[in-house]
Amino acid sequence: MSHTPSPAPWKPLLCENVPELDDRTLRWAAQLGIEALALGGHHADPDRLGYWTEAACRRVSERLAPFGLSVGIMMLFNITPRIIFGQPGRDEDIDKVIRSLRAAGAAGYPVVEYNFYNHRAVEGYAQKPGRGGAMVTYYDDALQSSMPPVPAEKRATPEETWKRLRYFLEAVCPVAEEAGLRLALHPNDPPPPLSRGTAQVIHSMEGMKRLIELVPSVANGITFCQGSFAEWGVDVVEAIHYFGERDKIHHVHFRNPKGTFPYYEEPFIDEGDTDMFRAMQAYRDVNYRFTLCSDHVPHMTDDIGCGLIGRGYNHGYIRALIQAVNSVG
Repeated sequence: MSHTPSPAPWKPLLCENVPELDDRTLRWAAQLGIEALALGGHHADPDRLGYWTEAACRRVSERLAPFGLSVGIMMLFNITPRIIFGQPGRDEDIDKVIRSLRAAGAAGYPVVEYNFYNHRAVEGYAQKPGRGGAMVTYYDDALQSSMPPVPAEKRATPEETWKRLRYFLEAVCPVAEEAGLRLALHPNDPPPPLSRGTAQVIHSMEGMKRLIELVPSVANGITFCQGSFAEWGVDVVEAIHYFGERDKIHHVHFRNPKGTFPYYEEPFIDEGDTDMFRAMQAYRDVNYRFTLCSDHVPHMTDDIGCGLIGRGYNHGYIRALIQAVNSVG
């Protein structure tokens, strides 16, 4: 009797954010079964050129290879205020981004992440004790909304911001496509529409939809920061289907806040408001295939490095969920 092999179980590329590439952190990632890392762009600019080179990008990969790890996604570090505010010199700065994208593509990186903030409302963040005394980050919009506006030259309207973002994407998306790269824009997090008097435009479901339509390109996509979507009060599962079915999710932050804007907390992954099993099912259903990271982890007692104990807890939870969704078909 012939036997038809079962299809391989679905699995995204398990990933983690790490700030430094010391041996202890890399061994920790390998021991957990993590396959790829999300890295800051400074790792590929050791000579402070202001852009990545292929050689420097390859050296990062070579640093990870002995641990069985790869670069899953790297954050662009050179989107300057001149680019964001449409100031003289932005084309020169965009050229450095383009050089970086070509280098990343040549080195085999699959995805590059970026932010586009006029101002980030970090003044709304604070910390408090959570479960068992672990330190939990929370956001309270009252903490930042009472602060004075940023200087006039750092303010922009929503339409000015969209215009400048379109200009940037029209310049870089063709290059990313040619290099075989996907781009992943992280939502504005925290998400107030105004951050000390200046607009944020990637702060809602509507903003994310507008982004992927702004410049038609296979490269133009998003970091699906699940925490951001939950903070907006939208149905996370529906949002995964919306963007995933359009192949626009290029990176995932698998986190689970409690509450919605203007006040929310970032507790352990099993304490928030989102049904994380249904969310993982949704990623499977859209056949999501890029990096999936934990994010914004409470700081545990006697934690080490960049919160490796808490992140290890998250990854056990994530791996169990992946096995569970595969077991139910």
